[in-house]
Amino acid sequence: MGVGDLSYAAVASLKSIDSWIAVLNSNMAGAGRIGYKASRIKFGGGTVSQGRPTVSPLLGVNYAEQTLGTMQTTIDYSQAAVAASTDFTHLAIQRTSADPGMFVLSNDAAPVDGTSEFYYTFDGEFHFDTLGRLVNSDGLFVMSNDANGDGTAGDLGVITQAAHVTNDALELDKVAIAVINNPQLTLQFSRFGSGIFERITQLNESPVVDNLLATMDALGNYNNANAGAIGNGRVIPNALETSNASLTQSVPELALAQKMYAAIAKVIQVGLANIDVALGLGPR
Repeated sequence: MGVGDLSYAAVASLKSIDSWIAVLNSNMAGAGRIGYKASRIKFGGGTVSQGRPTVSPLLGVNYAEQTLGTMQTTIDYSQAAVAASTDFTHLAIQRTSADPGMFVLSNDAAPVDGTSEFYYTFDGEFHFDTLGRLVNSDGLFVMSNDANGDGTAGDLGVITQAAHVTNDALELDKVAIAVINNPQLTLQFSRFGSGIFERITQLNESPVVDNLLATMDALGNYNNANAGAIGNGRVIPNALETSNASLTQSVPELALAQKMYAAIAKVIQVGLANIDVALGLGPR
């Protein structure tokens, strides 16, 4: 590999480390947010090269990848700790299965499949608006799974103070919980940020259509074995799920990323100095 190739590989590696630092910064910022799920980045290499093949009894000369590339990012959907809250409109999901249960949100108080937008979140910090409708901080409506009050789940509509509150407590069996199978492949960040998710290519498809809604009871226990999703857990009132991002993990990673950045920057500096010498542009 020539000095020009070396500098090019180092610049490409710097871009990957920039991405790593961006992910770590997001996790550190998200450590204090309700319902935030940490992100992870996976690195890969470029092309290997062979200087000489191995011919027994002589060993060959092989060079591993010179470039650090970004292969993918993933979201850690694991359960975080649940903290108590004094507000009865604050809800937390404590799941007991791998497939996560999530609160269902919509931009419409009375959503229509194929037209309305449907979102999913772990952030249960809700409040009532001036019309007595339960909303999140972005103004999205929190969905009930029994909007018409007939006792049968599957009729999505906004949770209201008039219809779904008894003795200053939300009727937990009316809260819509969607169980998402394999969220790594089915969910992505929405335009509302990293705390609100949308289904990939299915933003306007109601969770009722794909049997994502869990069956609820009056204590907030939910269960869903539909559509390949085996989801169990409980909705806890007067509580919030904290972030699963860890500062104790992110800070050492950030220090390592900064050291790698400095080392690769030095490689670029040396490579450019060698080019200057080769072209006779160095100091005389």
